[in-house]
Amino acid sequence: FPSHDTADERIKTNIQTIVNALSTVNSLRGVTYDRIDTGVHSIGLIAQELEQVVPELVIDNKDTGLKSVAYQNLVAILIEAIKELTERVEKLENK
Repeated sequence: FPSHDTADERIKTNIQTIVNALSTVNSLRGVTYDRIDTGVHSIGLIAQELEQVVPELVIDNKDTGLKSVAYQNLVAILIEAIKELTERVEKLENK
C-alpha cells in the first residue's frame, strides 16, 4: 500500500459501496499495547485479528514477515458505519 491512496475515480473499476460496515466495525477490537522491541506504549488493532474480518486492510511485509494495518483505508469503513448509524437514529427519531 502506498502511504497515500490515489483516490481518483479514473483509475478504479468495480466500485461498490461498502455494506454491513457497522457490523464490521463492531467485530473489530481496538487495543492498547506495549511494543516488545521498543517498550513504547501505543494504541491500535491487531493485524491478525483484523485479517480475519477485513483482509484487504492487512499488509504482509515480505522482508520482516510482520503484518501491519492500512489504517488510512479503514476510514472508508468507518464512514459507511457512521452513515448506517445515522440512518438508524433518524428512523428512531421519526417514530
